[in-house]
Amino acid sequence: MGTGMDLIFDKKHILKGFRLFVLLSLLGFATIFFFTTTGESLKALQSFKAEFLFLAFFLVLVDFFLGGLRIYVFFTKSILKRVSLLDCAKANLANIFVAAITPSNTGGGPAQLYILNRRGVPLSGAISVSLINFFSSMFFFFLGFLAVFFFTDGGISPKGLAYLIRYSFLVFSLVSVMGVFLLIKPESLSFLFKIFSWIAGIIWKKDKEKQKRISEKFKDQVVQLRFYLQHFFHNERLILFGSFLLTILLYFNKYLIAYVILRSLGLDVNFMQVMYLQIIQFFILYFSPTPGASGIAEVSSVSLMSTIIPTGYLPVFAILWRFFTTYVGVTCGGWITLKDLNQHFKEKQIELERVAEKAHLAAP
Repeated sequence: MGTGMDLIFDKKHILKGFRLFVLLSLLGFATIFFFTTTGESLKALQSFKAEFLFLAFFLVLVDFFLGGLRIYVFFTKSILKRVSLLDCAKANLANIFVAAITPSNTGGGPAQLYILNRRGVPLSGAISVSLINFFSSMFFFFLGFLAVFFFTDGGISPKGLAYLIRYSFLVFSLVSVMGVFLLIKPESLSFLFKIFSWIAGIIWKKDKEKQKRISEKFKDQVVQLRFYLQHFFHNERLILFGSFLLTILLYFNKYLIAYVILRSLGLDVNFMQVMYLQIIQFFILYFSPTPGASGIAEVSSVSLMSTIIPTGYLPVFAILWRFFTTYVGVTCGGWITLKDLNQHFKEKQIELERVAEKAHLAAP
């Protein structure tokens, strides 16, 4: 897994992605401040109740715990070796950090795989866990959207977000169809192998030996992944149910953070309305094309919450909401990921020096 991860987690790429995340976030906040800051914003700060922020921090810790536990339940020793809950929590935080600095959150999954693989989990086994949890989230979003439409007379989102929601729903539908097909027919993974072999043939057309070696390695991973998926769906259905139950708790906890922030601002809001709005909010975030939904998250949060809270309170809410739901996790995940990467590169350098020394001693 080394070469691929060295490319994905190159420090230059990480720094570039982080800069884009910060820039788009600042643009989002600038837009919010320009259109929503009023005299009420000062009132919002004055009505601030600090005790609710302690509760918000507690919910963030619960979020980290549930995210790690949702991974941990798969490592029962029956098929995958035991990995500590702490390492699973670290894998979840690495996911949060790298997702925030890559377009459409695409780097989050590989970051989680990297941490788990470093802890001794087979790559194909780690992928199977990530896939199952991913589709647990998809199913939860589907049920959440049904709840919004059935219990709110067809939805409560502002018209300004209609296109963004349609885009998210289109991506959701495509991914869900492909995912369900993959889970029902794991043998379809062979088709992916053919595609990968074709791509490898183009990239490494001058190095047939390397092309063959990489294709064989990928083929082995496909076979193993199919085995893990079939095992979980045929023999570990209780774990699958536990994963989905933890997914429900995980997202409910995320939604609850918004309600606690509103209460910290002295606003008496309807609990279920906040929950319905957060269902839409996180659905948008999950499929947003920008790194970590930066820019889109800030603006969409204000657009959604403007339906239930005064305009002047919106910028204060947006800052606090993003801080607790994203920035704390990104900060913790960044520290964990970069520390692990530095250790990985040091180990690799030591190994290269050892190999070079052996070659030098063996030379005549």
